[in-house]
Amino acid sequence: MTHDPDRYDIRQVPEERVDELLRNGLVSFGPLPAHAEAWLREHTIHTLSFTLGSFHDDRLASTATVYPFEAWIGGVRQRVGGLAAVATAPWARRRGHVAALVTRWLARLRDEGVGWCAEHPFDPRYYNRYGFESLPNGQTVEVPPEVFGEGRPPDAVALAPDDGARLRPVHAAFASRYGFALTRDDDARDAWENVLKPWGGSARHAYLLEDAYVVFRVSDDGSGLLTVTDHAYAGPDGRRRLWSFVAAFRGQAQRVRIHLPPGEPLLADHQARHSVRSPLLQVRLVDLPAALAPLRAPHPSRWRVRVHDPLCPWNDGTFALTLTPEGCHVVRDDAPASAELGVGPLVALLGQGAAPELLLAAGRAQGEVEALRALAGLTAGQPTFHAEADSF
Repeated sequence: MTHDPDRYDIRQVPEERVDELLRNGLVSFGPLPAHAEAWLREHTIHTLSFTLGSFHDDRLASTATVYPFEAWIGGVRQRVGGLAAVATAPWARRRGHVAALVTRWLARLRDEGVGWCAEHPFDPRYYNRYGFESLPNGQTVEVPPEVFGEGRPPDAVALAPDDGARLRPVHAAFASRYGFALTRDDDARDAWENVLKPWGGSARHAYLLEDAYVVFRVSDDGSGLLTVTDHAYAGPDGRRRLWSFVAAFRGQAQRVRIHLPPGEPLLADHQARHSVRSPLLQVRLVDLPAALAPLRAPHPSRWRVRVHDPLCPWNDGTFALTLTPEGCHVVRDDAPASAELGVGPLVALLGQGAAPELLLAAGRAQGEVEALRALAGLTAGQPTFHAEADSF
């Protein structure tokens, strides 16, 4: 398979080709509910400026959309490309169109100063070949409401679908504690409409609990399932109020399905027996200097690291890293490296998906553990949690 995008006719998809784009999407992803068809067309037209197509004999062979998101990484806001809606016509498959599109998008993101790209894969092996790394992303569980506690529910304010702005402060306090959590205040899409009324369908139930909130739906098929589609809390008091609110559904709901972040005590108690399918997140480092520049080290240090990245030659080589509490500086350097690893293991290290010692033990990295620990320290205490409601 070739990764040379110059061999393909790649350009922005014009509005008059939307029907082809939608048809390829239906073949790739399957049909949507009838109520979502008009919404999908409007949404697709709105995102054409973020969409590239690969054409063959002026037929639309394949498309890929990259949303210009912002996310929290290492406690700071960074620009992140959100790769989505990768679809190929049946007659054009296995001809390198997706490889060419992904390669072109990575180069474009780098030119725009973006350091990261993320996606939700249908099969992680498919995007592994392009340098995307799967990161632990919390866990979804289905548990009885009783596990959230006892007592009376707190006072709560019911919200309308256009009340998303009232949730922003709580979400910001919550999301900034995690890696690759979207900020939800960029221009890529109406993030709060996506949370409160997704796919143009029925509005979710949403309640504000002072410094916490919860968004959920109740099953109408008799299964007794309450699904929390989004939640956040600013601090310990908010967490207690949130769980008390959910626990109050005992007697009505038999089970609560919820995607919980790393470190949540409920996961330690219940994920071994009550886990269900969780949203899978993969991340790609687009440009090493841009990705590391905003990250802050607890202590100054200097290292040389050899990075292997055959798809993105600008990342492939030995780099001198100056890590400081004010940010990081990265330049190429031909001197011997202290550590060596591929771009995927580097994402695992920075995404808190694997400890330095485990990368060395698995043969995914080589060299001095202290150099790898210094890199991991740039995002220490910021485990990856990309909320299910932020899927794109």
